[in-house]
Amino acid sequence: MKLCIVVGRADSSVKHPGLDGAKLLVVQEIDGSLKPQGGFILTVDTQGAGIGEVVAVITGSAAIRSVGKGDVPYDAAIVAILDHLFVNGTQIYNKNQEA
Repeated sequence: MKLCIVVGRADSSVKHPGLDGAKLLVVQEIDGSLKPQGGFILTVDTQGAGIGEVVAVITGSAAIRSVGKGDVPYDAAIVAILDHLFVNGTQIYNKNQEA
């Protein structure tokens, strides 16, 4: 899984039928300091995430399995909205204490 932050959304009027009704969000991986790194990833939101939320993202065939459908063109999916993050016993993120 990848640790990411939701930075945007995407809309599409023309798409594969397997994406009908899917909410598409743009995420960016974050490092241990919660700072964005790397490029953007277009994901299918399976959890109801919103802009600014820290999420867990899976990619590849695991993304397809996460939605329980066989014929979908998913390559990345949000599978969790994170409330807390702990690294080496230290809390580095608490959703309820966001700035």
